[in-house]
Amino acid sequence: MTDTMRLGLPLMDAAQAQKHVTHNEALALLDALTHLSVLTRAAAPAVTLVEGARYLVAKNPTGLFAARSDQIAVVQDGAWRFLSPRTGWRVFVEDEIALIVYDGAAWRLIASGKSAPDQFARLGVGTVSDAANPLSAKLNNALFASVNVAEGGTGDLRLKLNKEGSANSVSQLYQSNWTGRAETGLMGDDAYKIKISSDGVGWSAALTIDTVTGNTGLGVSPSAARLDVGGSIAVNGKIAVNGPAFSAWASSTQVTPAGVFTKVGFRTKEFDTANCFDSVSLSRFKPLVPGYYQVSATLRQTSPTDGEWLAMLYKNGAAFKSGSDLSVAGGGNFQSHVSALVYLNGATDYLEVFVYSTATASVSNSQSGSFFQAVMVRGA
Repeated sequence: MTDTMRLGLPLMDAAQAQKHVTHNEALALLDALTHLSVLTRAAAPAVTLVEGARYLVAKNPTGLFAARSDQIAVVQDGAWRFLSPRTGWRVFVEDEIALIVYDGAAWRLIASGKSAPDQFARLGVGTVSDAANPLSAKLNNALFASVNVAEGGTGDLRLKLNKEGSANSVSQLYQSNWTGRAETGLMGDDAYKIKISSDGVGWSAALTIDTVTGNTGLGVSPSAARLDVGGSIAVNGKIAVNGPAFSAWASSTQVTPAGVFTKVGFRTKEFDTANCFDSVSLSRFKPLVPGYYQVSATLRQTSPTDGEWLAMLYKNGAAFKSGSDLSVAGGGNFQSHVSALVYLNGATDYLEVFVYSTATASVSNSQSGSFFQAVMVRGA
């Protein structure tokens, strides 16, 4: 005698004796399987057997249900009968008010009639969820609306995201073609950050806000300042602050021959914010940011002689702006000063300081008397 392929109902053989037994067994199975509904999920058999009662054997069963997980248990003729589910079988679980389906490996929830369904292991909206993304949605618009006061709510709406501890991350990741481009949240600590990436691999912090002080960093971690900017700031496309600035002085005496312009060496830097002044060999200021620079230099003479003493600002190797032209008779230290507002293109333009003396003299090695300075005051 063989069984049917789908429900496993017994088939009668030709010339079979007592055909009614096989027939009645098949009808009993049909009665058990048609409009399949179980009282509950059970890990152990009921103490009292009720004819026709059906149960879904739960995980980790015991007693007579042992090794029968996911099977349908039916009380038939005063004894337990077990039916192995096949792919596509649907069961209504009465105490859960839930309709479930067998996918070939496990029972999956299709729908729940409870007023407040919860405890879903996974949920997909318009797409399939998976273990890595147990809540997945594929849609073009999403709406979250508050419960208004007239509806019994507060009229407010707050979306809460929580992480376990400070060293963990809670964030929103924005992707383009499944590659990360921006991320915002508390990442690796409790400071609020916005990070950006061009390839989803290398990331840069665009904004960081310290949760203790409220200090903000743009491109850098915030310092003691209320706002710390890691780079230049532009207004209407023009760099306004944080441009290059330097100050250097002549730390050694330099002899200046008579009757010629001599370039002055400023060998010691007080500061150089963008590393644009070469104090080692060229004594040349060559910024890499185009803009307008306020430039000044002062030269003190240490070998007093009669005659002329003139500081001159050179641009790109040529005389550009003349300083105070001193012509002094007799002894005494004196200084020539040159100051100018200069445009530099940020690529090839550079500035140097020269001095002219009608007689052999010396430039003072004085931090207060012989120095060269510049600061960017406006972007190009």
